Amino acid sequence: KIDTAMEGFATGFNLEGNTKPGFSVENEKFKLTFSGVFCDERKNIVSHGFECCYDWTHVMEMVLDATEDYNSMADVEEKTEEALKNWLTTFRGWGLLSSMLPVEKHRYFILSLAYASTNWNEATGGPHSAEKIFDTVRYVYENCPGKEIRHLLPRLGVWFEDVVEDTVSFKVNERKKSFTIFLNAKWMLEIKFEVEKKRVNTNLLDLATEAVAQQMTIEDDINRLEIPLTLFDNVYDKFKDVEWVRSHWNFKAELELEEFSEAIEHTDPEVLDEAETTENAFEINNEQDYPGYPENDESIEVQEVNDETMGEELEVNDEPVGEELEVNDETVGKQLKVKDETVDEELQADYANPDVLKPFVETSWTVEYESTLVSSWAAIYLFLVIFAFLCF
Repeated sequence: KIDTAMEGFATGFNLEGNTKPGFSVENEKFKLTFSGVFCDERKNIVSHGFECCYDWTHVMEMVLDATEDYNSMADVEEKTEEALKNWLTTFRGWGLLSSMLPVEKHRYFILSLAYASTNWNEATGGPHSAEKIFDTVRYVYENCPGKEIRHLLPRLGVWFEDVVEDTVSFKVNERKKSFTIFLNAKWMLEIKFEVEKKRVNTNLLDLATEAVAQQMTIEDDINRLEIPLTLFDNVYDKFKDVEWVRSHWNFKAELELEEFSEAIEHTDPEVLDEAETTENAFEINNEQDYPGYPENDESIEVQEVNDETMGEELEVNDEPVGEELEVNDETVGKQLKVKDETVDEELQADYANPDVLKPFVETSWTVEYESTLVSSWAAIYLFLVIFAFLCF
């Protein structure tokens, strides 16, 4: 009879298996899926029993409630842990709590439940029920200093972890995280869930604020935005969503860095020495092949001295070139002037003679052409003189 009465206190356990792995609940912004249970870091008969014979619905509802008015993952962890501690001391949570505790730790409470169940007076206490009996015994213990039921609670913890699976693309997992509830008593139980934060964009405002939030590095940057005051709450809300996704990619980068570090640690020292030797040889070759190599200070100084010497030589060479150019210009000018005066005298002497003027008019373009040709040859001559001195 006592055993039958005590079955009513094993709340949450059933043979139907209402929440086997894969069972999920969700709200507007989050979806929570039950993944399984590990006992002492492995799968065994105990973990199988908690997976198939315990109803995790109430626990999952607590986690979803903690995601309401989501602020951060740390906030959800804190809310869930506090709610779990309170729930385990209630009639609905007693079945899970009692199943994990060593018998010697809660045997007096169990005996009190059995005694109250056997001697329950319906005339004073009302109809017999396991919940009423539990609440009565709990009330007694709560009013005995040092005997409160909260002292029976095991060590527990709650945390998020980023999901990384080789068989699934990172793009699919960027909105999913592992959520673990850890209970350390008679066994070390790890209850695993998968939390997916939904991408909720129902209008143009959601899309616009999401695009703005993705450009923000820290939350304080939002305060400096020049936007209407009514939009700040929307941007803050989207920034929390961006941080959820961003943490996944940061975790991926950390994993890749760790893998690289491990690869370096496990690399044969001889290979590393060879690589270092190759790098040093490359630096030496650079110094030899390129005199202006940044690490070769002596070559830089020599180059500067050479530049100064060349500049002085160019200045000295420019002076005689300039003097010869001036002399050549005066000689060419005098020759052109004498030739022009001769042509003018001949034209004036023959201008009165029509027979002489006619052929001259017909050939006047030849004179002009010759004058132009002389000027052109003079310019070419000057250019060649300058080019010759520059080459030397």
